[in-house]
Amino acid sequence: MKRLNIIIGKKQIAIASLTVLLGAAVAVNFIVSSAKKSEITPPTTEVGGTNYGDAAYVSNTAGSDAYFAQARLDKQQSRDEAAEVIAGMYQGGDMTRDELTVVETNAQNLSSIIESENKIETLLKAQGFEDALCYLSGNGANIIVKTDGLDAAGAAKIKSTLLSEVEVAGDNITIVEVK
Repeated sequence: MKRLNIIIGKKQIAIASLTVLLGAAVAVNFIVSSAKKSEITPPTTEVGGTNYGDAAYVSNTAGSDAYFAQARLDKQQSRDEAAEVIAGMYQGGDMTRDELTVVETNAQNLSSIIESENKIETLLKAQGFEDALCYLSGNGANIIVKTDGLDAAGAAKIKSTLLSEVEVAGDNITIVEVK
């Protein structure tokens, strides 16, 4: 019978801890930045027989261009840091095959999330929103759009675009409006 410390090594614990830490840092960054600049107003309208009240949209009127520029910069920096951590683990040299598989899986997941976020942002811009940002997490999505007024039809469009790319429960979708 193998000892527990051989089955769960220091490297596996370090990889798991860094993955959890990275996810928590991205979530905290988004929550703190959006909490400072927004007030929540839940929709109550029903569109086309589907209740889009599950998605809450938020309004913000200060410095939207600067906000989007800074948010994109912050997002890119956090993605670069995550990629560096994964690359550093991969190039460690003394990893077992199982550890390399975990690192490769994390890299593929990060790549998939980045690709989905970019596609959703591009589709939202193509649908007429001036600017858009998408933040995906394990079980939720936060969409930030620049618009002069977001109604239930606009929220439905955003939710439909998001759900065409990823599977997220309706109550885990947040739509933030920046004017």
